Amino acid sequence: MNTNSKTLYETWDKRWEGSEEEERLTFIGKIMFKAKEKVLATAINDITNANVIEVGCGLGHTMEVYKKNGLNCVGIDVSSHAVSVCRNKGLNVTQRKLEDITEKYDLVSSDGMLEHFLNFEPYAQQLMNISKDYVLLIQPNHDSFWGKTLAYLAELLRGRENVFEYNYRIKDFITVFQNNGFMITGNYPIFCDVFRLLLFKKA
Repeated sequence: MNTNSKTLYETWDKRWEGSEEEERLTFIGKIMFKAKEKVLATAINDITNANVIEVGCGLGHTMEVYKKNGLNCVGIDVSSHAVSVCRNKGLNVTQRKLEDITEKYDLVSSDGMLEHFLNFEPYAQQLMNISKDYVLLIQPNHDSFWGKTLAYLAELLRGRENVFEYNYRIKDFITVFQNNGFMITGNYPIFCDVFRLLLFKKA
């Protein structure tokens, strides 16, 4: 783990501090999660009897969608505060880093993580390394007008509480995964194309 990763992990832990007492989710945030839930359920409709790992599970919202759709899901996060919230919800979550995972899963999932790394490729590679079949990403779409606008407003309004996002494009993620033998099988816009859900299958 390099110094940039260590600093980022500390920032994430601070971001979730206090969530055990009160989950901080804005009105817009709640609407976005509802939109994500609907698209995610559609994307995984044909994936059954799969073991899933949610990497960087945060407060467990994405894990809850997998659970609701009958998939066995475990989660990892670097934040002790996030892990505590998830466990209080009855979710199977441990405090671990992606680079420490050696077990393999049918579906490896990550919602809004890769864009926070200055060089996301080593972390994308590790997602692929632990996947038997699928990798599912939910990423901000910086090519869309609303994607750019909401990213700017989040930085402006939340300031130091916001975890910085690098301005990667959706095609950047697709290129890296396809160059490593994971073909794109689903590309779904979410919430006025603010986000994209990308589903990759191992060739």
